[in-house]
Amino acid sequence: MTRRKRLLLLVLLVLLLLQLPFLFSLYRTYRLHRYLTSLAVIPVPTPPFQDIRGGIHVHSAAGGHSRGTYEDIVRGAKEAGYKYVFITEHPKPRPLFQKLSDPDVVVIYGWDERQGAAGEMLCTEDRSICFQSGDDRPVASHAKGLEVFNLDHSASSNDSWFVRISFFYHRLLRPELFFFKLWTVDRSYLATWDRELRKRPLTGIGGCDAHQNIGIVLETTAGDEIFSLMLDPYRESFRAVTTHVILLPNEALSAETVLAGLIRGSAYVAFETVADPTGFSFHALENDRARPMGSTVRRGAILVAQSPHNAVFRVFQNGELWQTAAGATAQFPATEPGFYRLEVYLPDSPPELVRNPWIISNPIYVK
Repeated sequence: MTRRKRLLLLVLLVLLLLQLPFLFSLYRTYRLHRYLTSLAVIPVPTPPFQDIRGGIHVHSAAGGHSRGTYEDIVRGAKEAGYKYVFITEHPKPRPLFQKLSDPDVVVIYGWDERQGAAGEMLCTEDRSICFQSGDDRPVASHAKGLEVFNLDHSASSNDSWFVRISFFYHRLLRPELFFFKLWTVDRSYLATWDRELRKRPLTGIGGCDAHQNIGIVLETTAGDEIFSLMLDPYRESFRAVTTHVILLPNEALSAETVLAGLIRGSAYVAFETVADPTGFSFHALENDRARPMGSTVRRGAILVAQSPHNAVFRVFQNGELWQTAAGATAQFPATEPGFYRLEVYLPDSPPELVRNPWIISNPIYVK
């Protein structure tokens, strides 16, 4: 063998060895995929309320640092099974796009802006309803809710050169599962929420912080797109974290009822790349009447949890772990005053799932 061939063989061997960490990462993703597809759907009673899937904290090119249009957002929302989407743009002097409406998706427009010491706030257009973006800042008194998860924050905390290269490898196998590499529920966000809940009711929401701005785009000098490969399309960000709003059986779906449901705390956060939460419910039974999350009930009410998959239910009372139960359904008599919220985990799961809840409910208040 000539020296040149030996050198070439050595280079190829080194390149192959450099791929091993990424191939192992792909293997872990495949193992995770096998686990998720093996989850059995458990028949559970039909929840007593309407469950409206949607997403909050979405950006387009109208607010900068995004390549998406409103049409892209609505298309991605439909692909993710959304019934509403809350677009929050960084304010600009003039709008870039014409607002649109859609018969299948309620589109709510608003702002993502900094408001003094409160930091980043997600507000409706008239700024009468604001939700604070999650961080360790004091919660503003006018905030109706707080992000208990933010996908961009989670991605940033897991960012590395290895993760960025893995983006391309995961295009080969279950690209949507790549978000597990960027998925860490920051317990400090939940601690901030619990601390504020001891003072007043406050709705927990999940922030998609969707941008659709990571990828490869080739354009002509005139700005016409030749080729595009987006690694964070809206549909994947939307599936990664959802905020479900619970409406009463007789409530019609509209921007007003979605916002009203969010304000009263009738909502939960789900990570749907893990599993579809359809059939999940956390509600109280008081005098044989079902009361949704965000409700205030008297001591002695029964807290009911149900899941379409076998799960581990962890109930937190006033921010502390109170009771745990396993199965598809569970009931918890609420004998003491306080706020009770639920975290749902999948049992016997791979490491990527053990540390993170699949579902985070809003509280039920007991007096």
